[in-house]
Order: sequence, then structure tokens, then C-alpha cells
Amino acid sequence: MTLLDIIIYVEFTFLFINLFLLPNLQPPDILLGARVTTEFKKNKGKDIVNKYRLSLIGLTLLSLLLYYFVSFISVFIYVILFLLNVVYWRRIVIRRRGSLPVASSRYAVIDTKKKESRKWIITFIVAWGILIFTLVFGFLVYSSAPKLLPTHVGPTGTTFLVKTPLNFYKVEIINAVVLGLLTVLGVFITRTTNVINPAYPDRSYYAFLKFKEEVGIIAGIVGVFMSSLYTTISLFMWTIINLSDLEVFIIFLISIFFTVIIVYVLRIGIEGARYLRDVIANDNLLNDDKYWKGGIIYINPKDARIWVPKRNGLGYTLNFGHGISILIILAIVFAVITTIILVK
Repeated sequence: MTLLDIIIYVEFTFLFINLFLLPNLQPPDILLGARVTTEFKKNKGKDIVNKYRLSLIGLTLLSLLLYYFVSFISVFIYVILFLLNVVYWRRIVIRRRGSLPVASSRYAVIDTKKKESRKWIITFIVAWGILIFTLVFGFLVYSSAPKLLPTHVGPTGTTFLVKTPLNFYKVEIINAVVLGLLTVLGVFITRTTNVINPAYPDRSYYAFLKFKEEVGIIAGIVGVFMSSLYTTISLFMWTIINLSDLEVFIIFLISIFFTVIIVYVLRIGIEGARYLRDVIANDNLLNDDKYWKGGIIYINPKDARIWVPKRNGLGYTLNFGHGISILIILAIVFAVITTIILVK
């Protein structure tokens, strides 16, 4: 079993568990990405959930067989199929749910003296600290590093680069760019305007402060993971560690990353965003089905939030109606592509 196989099977397991438990991890007024009444969810919704789970099991087994007997492309097929499966059963929920209550308008005055937390900065300090330590260590070992630096390792052999300061620090330069983007995103996230639910003014205001802090910490955790991953690749290029050690370190980092993210998201709340339940529940402006395309993609220019709780699955998703979301997508795509190129 190769490193790629291990990563793929971990991904399959993570996606399956997330999707299988999805109906139980949503707020009381959401079922498979659509608004419903609590009564519907407890009664008619159970039959829909059972059929949804049976279809998920079938799709997962089919995708695993395709991966084992056909090719790597089945992973992408699986992702597309599970998205379509959620969209399909969401449509079934919408057809059978009946009428929904209309939220009433309210006004409120709140005390905004509570200061926003800065705990999220600690994770970014750790991430930048790893980068700075690696740069200093690289400076110390530069003279003893070989004249040809290994870069790509594949079935046709290893590709080398001539040692120059630019080639020597290539990975850490990319690391600095990724961390810079993540840091900017962390600032944008924590500076997002607070969303107030007039029905629960003080509680929703403080809840949103907590929400921004937690999402900022998650962004910092991603930064620590990326910085550690790039440092590991740099140590391989500098011949401090060999190829077998590189694979072990990468598997270890990925395992730790997924464990921390899963545990932290669960800590925030298995409903996706425990702190924001009172903010969006039964609120037509932020919780209307028309803003959720397929129950998966959220587009609402009227919503000041950049990250919003997912309707399907654990964690958060982007508000694609917010201009900053484009920057976030570019940062994620850049980080993924460069990592794949360097590890390949």
C-alpha cells in the first residue's frame, strides 16, 4: 500500500463518516441542507434519512471498487456523486416538508463593550515561528548541503536542482506566501461585522464574537500544518531527512492535522456552529433556502459573514456573495497546487 493509498482511504473514511452522520449534526430546523419544522424532522424526515444513508453506503462501496480496480479518478467521481446525492435528497425534503413559519421583524439595543478575543493570533505566531526557525536552520546548513538538491521523486527517478539561494529556499518562499495569505484571511475573518439576531441580541452578539475567534483559530491551525509540511519538504531537499522519513513525516502530519481539525470542529459544536444557532435559526434573511444553492453553496451579498456554518456536514463554508471569498479560494488553490507539485 502506497502513501497515496493511505491518504485516499483516510479521505474516504472521513467523508463517509461525515456524510453518514450529517442528518444528526444539523440544527433542529435543518435537514439535508433545507429548512424544515422540528415535527417534520422527527417524523417524515426519518424515512428520508434512512434512504439517504442507504444510497450513501451504495455510492461509497461502488467508489471504493472503482478506485481499487480502475484508477485514482474514482476519488473525484465519488466527491461529485456524494454532492449530487445530498442535492437529490434535499429536493425530496423540500417537496415533502410542507409550509414553513415566517419570521417576524424585531428591533433591539445591545451593549457592545465586550472586547474581541485575540487567542487566534497564537496559532499564527506558532506557524510563523516554524517558518523563521526553518529559515535560520537553513542558513546554518547551507554550506554543507549538496550542490544538487532533490526536488521531485517519481517512478522515473529523482529530479535535482542546482543549489542556489533561490532554489535552496524555494519551498520556504512558497511557505511565506501561503502563511501571508492565511494571516490576511485570519484578519479579514476576525474583522467581519457582527451579525445580530434581534430575538436574542446580547447572546447572538457575543456568540458571533466567539464564532469569529474559533474560525480564526482554525485558519491558524491550517497555517501551522502548512508550515510544518513545507518545513518537512525543505529538510528533505536539504538532505537532512531521506525519502522514507519524508513519507513517515507527511503521513504523521496529515494524521495529526485531520485529528486536530475534527476534534476542534466537534468542540465548537457538532451542529456545525453551536455558537451561531440563535443567530440564524428561523431568520429569513440569513437562513432562507434561496441563498443555499443545492444546500451546499451559500451566496448572500446581504450577509456580512465571510464564513458561515455548513448546512451539510461539520464546520463552515464560504459566503460566495462576499468579495473576500475569492481571495480565500485563490489562497486554498495556491496552497494545494504547490504542495502537490512539491510532494509529487
